[in-house]
Amino acid sequence: MNPAFFQQVESILAPERLDAYRQDGADPRTTLARYIWNMALGEALYCPLQIAEIALRNALHRFLSNRCGGECWYDVIASLPLWQQRQLSEARQKLQASGKPITPGRMVAELHLGFWTGFFNKCHASTGLGHALARFAFAHAPRPDRDLKKLDARWKRIRDLRNRIFHHERIIHWKDLDAQHASILQTTAWISPALHEIALALDRFPAILHSGLSPWLKLLDRQWPNPSGLPVKPAPNCNMAIITEEIEASMGAETPFGHRWGGDVFHLATEHILALQTGRTLALDVQNEYIAFLKCAGAPTPGKEINTNSKGLGHGG
Repeated sequence: MNPAFFQQVESILAPERLDAYRQDGADPRTTLARYIWNMALGEALYCPLQIAEIALRNALHRFLSNRCGGECWYDVIASLPLWQQRQLSEARQKLQASGKPITPGRMVAELHLGFWTGFFNKCHASTGLGHALARFAFAHAPRPDRDLKKLDARWKRIRDLRNRIFHHERIIHWKDLDAQHASILQTTAWISPALHEIALALDRFPAILHSGLSPWLKLLDRQWPNPSGLPVKPAPNCNMAIITEEIEASMGAETPFGHRWGGDVFHLATEHILALQTGRTLALDVQNEYIAFLKCAGAPTPGKEINTNSKGLGHGG
């Protein structure tokens, strides 16, 4: 990938934003590919999240309208905890401040997701309202899954994922994204099987998740290739080069130094890198024919303080 292009992207996104994607010391190409993959996953989850949220809001709105005798239930409903009363007041004030009439549709849209999922917490269990809402809204769910504690925990997970995506935060490190995605779809099916079918028809998340990082690495290489060719930064006066692409270490392979008839790829472990940084030398046995010695230029002698801002090390072979 073109190093100048990465620098332009990093300067506008801010290094702090990209730092979350290179905590393991990843190179610029991998860092940016992770960032793009994270955006693609968030985009793919937007549809199922949106459908589940709208389905929940409208189902609870229908129930409360029937219970309170009209769609303006928010004006007459009693026994709401203070935090939900406050959110109703804030929604009214926001609509008034923007010059919009206070209509049921606008109120439903203005209230935060947390207002609606709050009906499944323990404060509504004692009044019976939470149980009644659960039976109505999740009419297609198995009875054990309409338990308020289970619904509360389920929606907390959905809300947490939604908020991370809507605030452009990192999700690629989550190990349970598959399960989270399945939970969103299942919850929608409990509310409306028809909306669940729409969510499935629009769903691109499994393909994007399971394709991994590779498509985004290829995109960067194809769209913004490194203008200098295979070597990114040849070391001055040295027969070494730092490369960004996979290279085949086989008979008759093309390398940064031209056509070669043999070679090996040596994978450096953490202990090897630390040894180089502290001034030690690695001996590399190349196909039982000759030895290559790898040193870190300018490394301190063992026991002295080292510079942890090293740019990177090449493979010997």
